[in-house]
Amino acid sequence: MIVTDKKIQKPKRVYFNENLNISSWREVENVAEEMKAQRIGSPEELIRFIQKYGELENIVSEEAARRYIDMTRYADDEEKGKAFHTFYSSVVSRLKPYDFVIKKKIFEHPSFRELPEKEYGHLKKIFENDMALFREENIPLQVKEAELSTRYGSVNSKITAVFDGEEKTLSQLGVYQKDPNRAKREKAWRVKMEAFGKAKEELDSLFDQLKEIRIQQALNAGFDNYRDYKHQELGRFTYTPQEILEFHDAVEHEVIPFLKELNEKRKAALSISSVRPWDTAVDLDGKALRPFSGSEELAQGAIRILNDVKGEYAARLEMMKNSGLLDLENRKGKAPGGYNYPLAETKAPFIFMNAVGLHRDAVTLLHESGHAMHTFATRDIKITPYLHTPSEVAELASMGMEFLTMDHWGHFYKDESDLAKAMRDQLEGALTFLPWCMIVDAFQHWVYTHPKHTPQERDAAFASLMERFNPGVDWSGLEKEMALQWMYQLHIFQAPFYYIEYGMAQLGALALYRNYKSKGKDRTLKEYDAFLSKGYSCSVEELYETAGLRFRFTRDYLKEIVEFTREALEQVGS
Repeated sequence: MIVTDKKIQKPKRVYFNENLNISSWREVENVAEEMKAQRIGSPEELIRFIQKYGELENIVSEEAARRYIDMTRYADDEEKGKAFHTFYSSVVSRLKPYDFVIKKKIFEHPSFRELPEKEYGHLKKIFENDMALFREENIPLQVKEAELSTRYGSVNSKITAVFDGEEKTLSQLGVYQKDPNRAKREKAWRVKMEAFGKAKEELDSLFDQLKEIRIQQALNAGFDNYRDYKHQELGRFTYTPQEILEFHDAVEHEVIPFLKELNEKRKAALSISSVRPWDTAVDLDGKALRPFSGSEELAQGAIRILNDVKGEYAARLEMMKNSGLLDLENRKGKAPGGYNYPLAETKAPFIFMNAVGLHRDAVTLLHESGHAMHTFATRDIKITPYLHTPSEVAELASMGMEFLTMDHWGHFYKDESDLAKAMRDQLEGALTFLPWCMIVDAFQHWVYTHPKHTPQERDAAFASLMERFNPGVDWSGLEKEMALQWMYQLHIFQAPFYYIEYGMAQLGALALYRNYKSKGKDRTLKEYDAFLSKGYSCSVEELYETAGLRFRFTRDYLKEIVEFTREALEQVGS
């Protein structure tokens, strides 16, 4: 196994002084004014100018990232939140008009169109989209949106309930859904719902404020609705909202029947009359997988697994650990969820998560490690927009890593039956996730194309989607609790419309595993690494092709993926 005691070192700046005080708007403004006035002659000078501005973007991005990370690590510390919002409002937002002017200066320079198409063609497309959407009047709205959206994590971090005589966070209460005692599972589920329900009015109000701000941004940019505006802002150049709706239909017709089969088996195995919400996560053999104890064991297990796949992956994760770039365990006062946040100037990632000792935590770390390897693979890219991969691409890197590592999970599971069980959970879970993905996305389509709705109408629309994509779970008598479910999804509050990409990438990840099994490890990893190293230097379709995949989410393709998953499950065994 590759072992390293190395730490990650931040590269030296090329264009800016190391003493630049990025927290001082005066200093940043002086730099921006200089760049705004700078004369650019030859194509070579233009390329250096593009790289120089990219370096400034990276410096600002990293400062914002570090403040965001601190805010989520200590969500109950108001000063951490204040530090992030202060920087965002006083520097990030005030730089946005300059961002537009400088990019416009690049875009309109006579040499820009003459730059080599292979290297700069996609940049031209990205800049053209940025130019079309920018509105100065949206800047204060975006500042307010950022401030409001982070309140979601603050609200969640403070929700606790007493169970088994102890105060528990929402994540800690979720652990009981693995308890073989059905009565205990139900009680924990209801306690969690009751605790979360107390925040419903506050979260409804928060979301209504976010909705209005987002709708106004779309109107300012000349769009009829926020859905279409956000679709373009996310750079979805190659598929339409209508094609996404067709993806919803494909999941409904090709995936739901398969999942209903699984839930019928669950019902029989548990000897129950119907599968209730507190029955969906419990292990059918009554034994919850416990792959690790504590964050140190979690990190070491992931490093060993990555080493089996490729030694370089393991060395990189260990360097992150040595550099203090991992925060893995759940604790009171910490924001919910998990993420990989690239530190743009250091050219390294930070992994944040809320591990409580479950199998899903091990998978989450491997998932975020996929994002991390993407960050490392793009270290040499000098065109900053190419570092900002869209989610269809970023999530393929992470979900793909889950499947590339799956055959090596024995480092967490010495018992072969536990390993087989973990692999079954992974394969089944990849498809089980899709209905929820469609619900989250379809819900947002409805919300932003019905902007005048009330909270009650919103809950009703969500309930209808839960019924449409129901894989066989009995919610009777739980209508109030069902209406709360959308509020658990932080993306709806913090990253609107960033979720359907998980579904697209999940199909890609399963196809990647199919390649791993059919083409072999070496060829699949070679294609995967080539895909990672390209960042966002070409279209989504080209990137998927580089990974040896097709970028598709049609009904016939879903049928293929479901059949492959069924076969893979048969090979793992019951």
